[in-house]
Amino acid sequence: MGQGAPRRTAAMMATMAVRETPLMPPSHCPQILRKIAGEVALEEGVKVPESRLEVRVEGSVGAIPARAFLDVLRTSLQMLDELDRALQSPPSQWLIEDLRSGSAVAVLRREGVASGETPQRLVDGIRQLREAEELPRFFSPTLAGHLVKIGKYFLQEGISGISYRVPNAALSDQPEPVTGSVVANARASIEAVEQTVGSAVGVLDIINLRRGRHVSLYDEETRRAVNCRFPKEHLDEIRDALGHRVRALGTVTRNRRGQILSVDVDQLERLPDESDGPSVADLVGIAPWYTGSMSTDEYIRWVRNE
Repeated sequence: MGQGAPRRTAAMMATMAVRETPLMPPSHCPQILRKIAGEVALEEGVKVPESRLEVRVEGSVGAIPARAFLDVLRTSLQMLDELDRALQSPPSQWLIEDLRSGSAVAVLRREGVASGETPQRLVDGIRQLREAEELPRFFSPTLAGHLVKIGKYFLQEGISGISYRVPNAALSDQPEPVTGSVVANARASIEAVEQTVGSAVGVLDIINLRRGRHVSLYDEETRRAVNCRFPKEHLDEIRDALGHRVRALGTVTRNRRGQILSVDVDQLERLPDESDGPSVADLVGIAPWYTGSMSTDEYIRWVRNE
């Protein structure tokens, strides 16, 4: 290998091996690659931002309704909870780290969690909705509905705007406003325009029996929650399948971009769980041909020109 070739870390080579081996089921790759990506960040000394979110309600001093500000905070926490579930983040509590006057500003910090992925995904999703009427990755229809609700507070006297910011973000810490276009696109993203016979695959998460019979299914490709309605006779089957991968077959409702919003379930099919697949430890040595006749240590020294 020439002197000008890019240096590759062990974690990067492991990623290549995972991608190239035919023995790796595609559904197992995201979890393993996320683990490898985390190891690369540690190896390369990348600083992971702490989990903080600034919520700003713009308005004249002394004119912002207290109840509206509290409702914005409550809805913001509901959006963060939705993203935590989609990102499979461990349960934890959001704390108020700072309150500032002028405009009403609250800085939220998640207790015991260093990664800032959840608030960053929220800000990134709002930014995407400014341009397109589709659900951003990790955004469930429920979360988009919360953004529509946030937009209603613009109508209240004393409030001129609402924005979100991730303090000290690696890429940009500029506030992302919830504009009229964001609200309009969020509303359009949850508008049902098509119903067809089809299916959705994911993990069954939470049953809700208060208003009909509903269960959340987390799509394994988009990491987005899909609301599934099911008949009474499927209740025991649904309960037994909680926390497991399934294929829900029935009438699928989609938005105008073809994204699944909900499924009226006629049939449920259990699928092998991702945990049933190989672990990272199982992958060690899975492609011995990758380094030719060299040992792993010899190959690493070779690509590093050591």
